[in-house]
Amino acid sequence: MNWLARIIIIGFMAVLLLASCSSSASDKPRIVASKGLPSELLLVVDKVVWQSDVADTLQAITQGDVPGLMQHEDYFRVTRIFSPYYVQKYTTMHSQLFITLDENLQKPLLGVSYDVVARPQIQVTVSAPNLDELRRILSTRAAQIRQLISDAQLDMRAAQLRKRYSQLAAQDLKTVMGYTICAPEDIRATKRGTRFLWAGSNLNEKDLNVVVYTYPWDGSEVRTPECFVSRRDSVMKANIPGRESDQWMQTTCIDGHPILTSVLRPMNGRLTQEVHGLWEMRNGALGGPFVSLVRIDSAASEVVVAEGFVYSPSTDKRELIRTVEASLRTLRKV
Repeated sequence: MNWLARIIIIGFMAVLLLASCSSSASDKPRIVASKGLPSELLLVVDKVVWQSDVADTLQAITQGDVPGLMQHEDYFRVTRIFSPYYVQKYTTMHSQLFITLDENLQKPLLGVSYDVVARPQIQVTVSAPNLDELRRILSTRAAQIRQLISDAQLDMRAAQLRKRYSQLAAQDLKTVMGYTICAPEDIRATKRGTRFLWAGSNLNEKDLNVVVYTYPWDGSEVRTPECFVSRRDSVMKANIPGRESDQWMQTTCIDGHPILTSVLRPMNGRLTQEVHGLWEMRNGALGGPFVSLVRIDSAASEVVVAEGFVYSPSTDKRELIRTVEASLRTLRKV
């Protein structure tokens, strides 16, 4: 075989190899961008389940109150379909909850998958052999199901904020405290204090605010609600005053009891106190919801607090508070 024939054969084999690789690659499922409105959840449920009393439990999980708001707002924006109608147009939605019966199961199951068809995406599946078992697992794991989806959606928002954020807030926080944060892009004003930064949009409606501060940690317990409120109100009094001398931001209380919920849980590899509550301007008419993330930096012997709060008296606040909450998750030391 002469050299020309050898070259032709080698070239032909190379073309076949490339064609084979191309065909193989095209056969693989292609991950596309997920779709859906903020806080939207696709609920895929068997019809027999929805026609039972289990539907009430599902509605409580998906459409119960958002914590820390003064009025009712659904936890998720729910789109519901029955299982046979789960077709291609729904498969790329970013958040999906499947509720099914499977008589072949020996016990109920809860499963979680990410980026199955689209990215970013979460799929939570709850299956049980019968309605009694389904009722039981939904009742005992309701908080976990809601938290899984909520965390995934907040992480999705945080990923978007990392692409477009307030450069002013990030730079000022780095200068003042050695941290950075991806605050919403609408935030265009800051106020500096001692180990404190307040960044806000300064709007009369849909006003977004992010606060970061630290204080020394002496090794004592700081995660009780009483300790949190005492420290928070002291910092806000010093740094966020009102127009008059007797006005400053404080935590809303009724009969001396703060209006808040507090939970301690892992977040981004650190044990974090997550607090949802209400704030008000002392002797003033302003107020709204806030969310705080509190963690201990033992290496630096300090407590780090990142807080987001909103002021928007005439609009719903779910999307606003979740936007600032997502930004808190981007806080990091530089």
